[in-house]
Amino acid sequence: MQSNSTTPLHVQACNYIREKIYNHEWEVGKKIPTEFELCEQLGMSRGSIKKGIKTLVDEGLLVQYRGRGTFVTESNRFSHPSGSTLLSFAESLRAQGIEFTTEVLGKELIPADDFLSKKLGIAIGEPVFYMRRVRLVEDEPVMYIENRINRTVCPGIEEIDFETEPLFQSLERCSKHRLGFSRVKYAAKVAGEERGRVLKVSEDAPILHLEQHIFYDDDTPTEWGNVWLKANRYVVGTVLLRT
Repeated sequence: MQSNSTTPLHVQACNYIREKIYNHEWEVGKKIPTEFELCEQLGMSRGSIKKGIKTLVDEGLLVQYRGRGTFVTESNRFSHPSGSTLLSFAESLRAQGIEFTTEVLGKELIPADDFLSKKLGIAIGEPVFYMRRVRLVEDEPVMYIENRINRTVCPGIEEIDFETEPLFQSLERCSKHRLGFSRVKYAAKVAGEERGRVLKVSEDAPILHLEQHIFYDDDTPTEWGNVWLKANRYVVGTVLLRT
């Protein structure tokens, strides 16, 4: 390894192991070298090796079994389609046969600021329904959701039990309009303190950020929100047709 590098040793160890996995030199199910063997191979202390391995365990690339060692694993990942169909994450999970629970962390009416006024097509100061939720699979938080909903076209939206009723269904039921389309942006982000705490990852862990702007079929904006996805549990998939 590069002893003169400014990159911390545990990060160098982490990068070395990760590349072995990404390049399929160490396949899923394969036991990786012991900490002592890695110390010898990389010329590092055991502390640096242990810290690097822990990072990869947190990422879901490695799993440790007491008395057996450390193995390359493939986390149970969930996919979400990115294409021509407007599908909620709840609908996507159900379509994959994955059981989940939803916990509402908070909900309130807030006045629209300049940003939300433009996004939701309402006057500054108009009430916006703001809700925070976490979605769990096998008691593990995999998704943190922040919704900002145009209450003007969804009267009574704040009375709904969102731990049992899906958002898209509620938006259509309250407004008596069908959802039409959404504009979505994806980006890799660092979790930060708040989202790291909710998703139970470290502050500097990578997560997938989805910014979604949803409209009814008459082009009326209904919701602007953020979805934060655990990077080692979610992939975004699409089918592209050559024309």
